[in-house]
Amino acid sequence: MKSVYRMNKEKRFILILITSLFCLVSYAKVPDRAEVVILSTTDIHGNFDYLARLSAFIRKAKTEHKHVIVVDGGDRSTGNPYNDLYEKRHYPIIDLMNHIGFDVMVIGNHEFDGGVELLNERIGETEAPVIMANIDLESSGLKNVNPFHIIEKDGIKIAFLGLSNVDKQTGKPATLAQRVAGIGFYDPIETALKYRYLRENSHVLVALSHIGVLDDHILADAMPELDLIIGGHSHTMLNEPIIQNGVMITQTGQGARYIGKTTIFLENGVVSKITNENIDLATWTSVDTAIAERVKKYEGNLFWEKPFASLQYEIPNVEQLSYMMTDAALKLPGVDFSLLNFPGVRANNLPSGPVTYGDILRLSPFSNYLIVVGLKPANIREFIEQRRDFLSPAGFEYVALTAPDGFTKVQKMTLPNGERLDENKTYYLAVDNFLFSRYLSVHFENAKNTGIFVVDNIVDYLKSNPSMDYRNRPTRAKSCKLFE
Repeated sequence: MKSVYRMNKEKRFILILITSLFCLVSYAKVPDRAEVVILSTTDIHGNFDYLARLSAFIRKAKTEHKHVIVVDGGDRSTGNPYNDLYEKRHYPIIDLMNHIGFDVMVIGNHEFDGGVELLNERIGETEAPVIMANIDLESSGLKNVNPFHIIEKDGIKIAFLGLSNVDKQTGKPATLAQRVAGIGFYDPIETALKYRYLRENSHVLVALSHIGVLDDHILADAMPELDLIIGGHSHTMLNEPIIQNGVMITQTGQGARYIGKTTIFLENGVVSKITNENIDLATWTSVDTAIAERVKKYEGNLFWEKPFASLQYEIPNVEQLSYMMTDAALKLPGVDFSLLNFPGVRANNLPSGPVTYGDILRLSPFSNYLIVVGLKPANIREFIEQRRDFLSPAGFEYVALTAPDGFTKVQKMTLPNGERLDENKTYYLAVDNFLFSRYLSVHFENAKNTGIFVVDNIVDYLKSNPSMDYRNRPTRAKSCKLFE
């Protein structure tokens, strides 16, 4: 469905005045009427499934529209073993996107998953400009990265400002802490405000944002100079764009199944109307055969596609997958409880029948390993409340109150039989090194690195328990919303 945003008269008048003054100073010639189409993806996570259709759609759009710009909102990496375990890690998706023909990309948090040295290599091989404003480029050692990029079409200047996720608690992107050690990162919204001057140097101002849809709202409130926010990070599918403080916000979910088509209309260099629609490429029949062949080259018959077990029952959804994964960690020696970062579950289900190592890599693609740490119940509550993102438990259950801003307060923690936890007892909790490094590392004296990778632990668990039934397991963590 197409959505249309027309500027209110007051904002339009102000922008006409600003742009007219700018044009007088710069003597720039712009057409009386112009149309710019921005095609956008985000959070592809190495997914090849729709890239041949994506490329065909882009090629067709370029035959129908004079000015087409193709952008990506970050997290191109991590999620597909063909991309993540390739001999040049994370290279296949870059190669494919180069051949598709992207024009600008923002750095997402998962671009750091291989460390800065690897990211530098991949940026060096990326044909599109790569942008990120809220990073200290000197301390990062990143090369060929700029805060923004301006594309000119027929005299119309479109400025793209790159913003990426920085966790408010840790001050780092959502990746392993050691992979970004020593790098300075800045609050994306505070950083964006330093680039308000781009409004005076461009006809269209776009934030290419990998900060999540909630922070996109805050950004729009803080920076009405923006015309458009093309969002990412939260994997939000906005069937209808959001108009916040006169700024349009769009996002296309994840995996490149959807492509955003945003059409910007200008009169004398001033934005007069914006339309947006998200196109489902699963319904798109045309394919780019060259891209399809390139995908086929990367998808060989590799060891991770050989079945290691046959599941008797489907694991039907993300919640039940998270229980299976935490149950697997609970089987480690000396472990009382386990907790899983619920957004880290990257598959929707596991069907009954043969299951492969690749299936598990797609389910948990982060190369994380398990750490066991001794904690009192008060520490566990603090951890759950600090993390804010939903955590899926095994070995215990909890009830939490949550507020719209993400504030969480644990109200009750019990053993599965309903008994309350002993507040004076140390329980041994299994978590992955991502969660430990970001939220529990102060307890390092009570921690032990198992050396067991999350994926290998799941594989061993399913090998030993192929008949486990997760179709109707009861909820282990209940969240009650405050201020409903």
